[in-house]
This record gives sequence, structure tokens and C-alpha cells, in this order.
Amino acid sequence: MMATKELAIHEKLEIHELLTLKTSCATKAVTMLELVQDEKLKSLIEDDLNNSSQAIEELKTLLK
Repeated sequence: MMATKELAIHEKLEIHELLTLKTSCATKAVTMLELVQDEKLKSLIEDDLNNSSQAIEELKTLLK
């Protein structure tokens, strides 16, 4: 029998803090993407955005 483990309040708060940070970083990356002209840098920022989006979704599922 598998017991469902619920997160403690301090764990939820830490995940929320990480989610806020990731969201802020993704917003900044989107803004910077519009200003960057170097293609290699654009590629790096786009990769970071993809990774950040995935991390944001994973953090959201932890909070549900």
C-alpha cells in the first residue's frame, strides 16, 4: 500500500519561491530575446526559455 505524501508548508513555500524566480527569469529572457542580435546568444536564450518553461510546469505540478 502506497501512502500519499503531502508537502510540508515550508516545502510548499520553497517551491513557490523557486517558481517565482523561474517565472521572473523567463520574463527577463523573453525581453532580452527581442533585443539580442547575436544568433548564438539568441539560441542560448531560447534554450534557456525552453528549460525554464519545463521547470515552471514541473514546479506547478508539485504545488497541485
